[in-house]
Amino acid sequence: MRDEQGGPVLSVRDLRVAFRTPRGLARVVNGLSYDVEPGRTLAIVGESGSGKSVGALALLGLLPGDVARISGSAVFDGYELIGRDEEEMRAVRGAGVGMVFQDPATSLNPVLTVGRQLVEALRAHASMPKDVARARAEELLAEVGIPDPRSRLEAYPHQLSGGMRQRVMIAIALAGQPRVLIADEATTALDVTVQAQILDLLMRLQKEHSTGVIWITHDLGVVAGIADHVLVMYAGRCVEEGSVDALFERPVHPYTRGLLGATPVVDDPRPARERDLLVTMPGLPPDPVELPEGCAFYPRCPVRADVRCRTEEPPLASVAGDPGHRAATFYTPEGV
Repeated sequence: MRDEQGGPVLSVRDLRVAFRTPRGLARVVNGLSYDVEPGRTLAIVGESGSGKSVGALALLGLLPGDVARISGSAVFDGYELIGRDEEEMRAVRGAGVGMVFQDPATSLNPVLTVGRQLVEALRAHASMPKDVARARAEELLAEVGIPDPRSRLEAYPHQLSGGMRQRVMIAIALAGQPRVLIADEATTALDVTVQAQILDLLMRLQKEHSTGVIWITHDLGVVAGIADHVLVMYAGRCVEEGSVDALFERPVHPYTRGLLGATPVVDDPRPARERDLLVTMPGLPPDPVELPEGCAFYPRCPVRADVRCRTEEPPLASVAGDPGHRAATFYTPEGV
């Protein structure tokens, strides 16, 4: 699904983020490009430190300007986000692009009631009287599945369960009726049952409002159930991307294959003894201050070529038979 102009609502091209550190420049995001379409979900996956969250924060101007260097392009609804000042970005946050963070306990203000925080979010994006904003806040709590929303407006965050707090965060993110919603590890801190409820809620709201979603996670099990398109990051770079079916059925990059091999499968038909032997990847991601010359995955790669992979960075190229499926590797497994 595309917008009225026939294009994505958000287009990111060659996004780069680096931080000045005492040891030198830490290159955290290195040439990231993707599109987000209305009503569809892009999942960005990778290990901690791969640049997933930093890339999202850069879009919203939430990185410290005194140490972060940001370049590239991020066009939201025809409006360039990169390089805008704080006042201009405030008009985009919430009203254009909303964000749900991982831990609502640290994102919500503990000394303000849920109602006050929701009302402030609503009035920040639209001129409305307090009583109108409060009525809308009650509607939003009901929309995200919080029972007895009127009384919950008077509650403080610590009086709610983790799942309820996350629903409040979603309500706040939706207050400005954003066209794009970024969910950064939004269910990681929740137990499995509550996680499923939050995922169902977000998918329902996405369908109702035709919202484009960027789902940032390391949990491939979640990705399989909610994503349309998947982008795999390693050392700040996209190493593979494609439809969710392509990534799970025909993974190409050794890193993607390693992530999938380390993910438990509930309905795995193999005997329990074999099923429990998950694949592990030795080593750690590279230091962003000292990225290697060739492929960043080279030190951990089980199929590396000593000379080419160590000295050349593989381009992100289409996989044979599927132009929408691309991988940055010199190695193509059999049967792909």
